[in-house]
Amino acid sequence: MITLDEITRANIHAVLALNVREDQLAGYPRSNAYSIAEGSFPPDDDPVWMRAIAKSGTPIGFIMTSERPSEGAYFIWRMMIDARHQAAGHGAKAMSLLIERIKATANPRVLLLSHLETNVHAGRFYERVGFTYTGRDLGGGDLEMSMRFD
Repeated sequence: MITLDEITRANIHAVLALNVREDQLAGYPRSNAYSIAEGSFPPDDDPVWMRAIAKSGTPIGFIMTSERPSEGAYFIWRMMIDARHQAAGHGAKAMSLLIERIKATANPRVLLLSHLETNVHAGRFYERVGFTYTGRDLGGGDLEMSMRFD
């Protein structure tokens, strides 16, 4: 069973130990430690939501969003599944749980994300779960995708 669990003192070390495959580092260059630090001190006032993606209570991934609920805008800042748990449907299930959470808010309008153009596997994954390319390059080959709720 896949869940999105709060990151706590009890699971932080397991979350920090998660890694993508070596060949994925160019497309996903930030460690979970870096992401948690960055999310704790965001560059703007948007609330940051971080969770461990867990399988039967054991962290197997990490997800982080930046949110503007009053505008109905949500941005997936990071999402990863540990190398040992990829290609088993866990990422799709985690994404489904995140989408359900956002749809249950008062004003869900759009869920955005971006991925490096070189990370073609990420783009294909996000298309499979319902995202479409917006045509915007956020700089440096960072391609934006969206899922609209309105």
